[in-house]
Amino acid sequence: MKSNAVLDAIVSSIEKMDRIFVYRHTNPDPDAIGTQYGLVQGLQTSFPSKTIITMDAVPTPLAWIGQSDTTVTPTADDLIVVVDCANHQRIAGAIPTDAFVIKIDHHPNNDPFGQLNWVDETYSSCAEMIYDLFASHPQQLTLKTAAATSLYAGIIGDTIRFSTPETTARTLQIAANLAALGVDVTAVSHHEMDLNPGLSKLCGYVLSQLTVDDHGLGYLILTQKVLSGFGLAYGEEDAVVSLPGSLTNVNVWLFFIETPDGNFRVHFRSKALPINAIAKEFNGGGHPLASGAFVPDLTAVKQVLQRMQAYMND
Repeated sequence: MKSNAVLDAIVSSIEKMDRIFVYRHTNPDPDAIGTQYGLVQGLQTSFPSKTIITMDAVPTPLAWIGQSDTTVTPTADDLIVVVDCANHQRIAGAIPTDAFVIKIDHHPNNDPFGQLNWVDETYSSCAEMIYDLFASHPQQLTLKTAAATSLYAGIIGDTIRFSTPETTARTLQIAANLAALGVDVTAVSHHEMDLNPGLSKLCGYVLSQLTVDDHGLGYLILTQKVLSGFGLAYGEEDAVVSLPGSLTNVNVWLFFIETPDGNFRVHFRSKALPINAIAKEFNGGGHPLASGAFVPDLTAVKQVLQRMQAYMND
């Protein structure tokens, strides 16, 4: 648990403001939604007289964590908290000009866009950070079961059920502390593993169509035509991004996923070899073993693939 001036400043800012709006990144994963809703639910418990709002709609596959039904619009006089979002460009929703922004994140801090930034790459997930924020100020901040469940879902999601290298003893202790608050850990785990019929078919497609070279590089292009053929909307395919990691002959894998706009979202994943430097070469970034980028077309897709092949052949 941390206790420092940055956390003190965050809590002080929260205490002073009547309206607080919590944002996260576009194309959210369980950590983004779990962190966002865990923070909002916890603050609503702690400060029942304040207006505390989650921003942007929740994709259907993650609606079990939380659902947004508000149309309240923030102003420059409100406090803005952005969680689990490394870059200003990826914030889901417009932030009022001149509003005070707090950034809470566990990705490399290449874009410290907040007036107040708490960024710590040692955390497995942003949800883990929110737990420590509450634990560091028990007199002002209170977590109950709903918020604990959201945060637990975020941790489970980003650690892929405690299987990533970022999973530490602190991660497991925080998960245990959250479970002690009444989290139904079985229900959360089942939700995290849920596959609808379209996703189950996509799993088979991925395993049968994935190309794996002699150096253990796996790669696959998923077009909008393929996704729609399985009855899936853009974003739902994120549930299978970790799947190639279960193959013993795969060390690094790339998913090239066509967006509705026609460009390609690239998922870089690795079991041990750091790959975030390659993602940065294509204006992306992220963690050493899990990064992302966007490229404009199939020509750029080929360039990413060739660069990764060269990197792994060195």
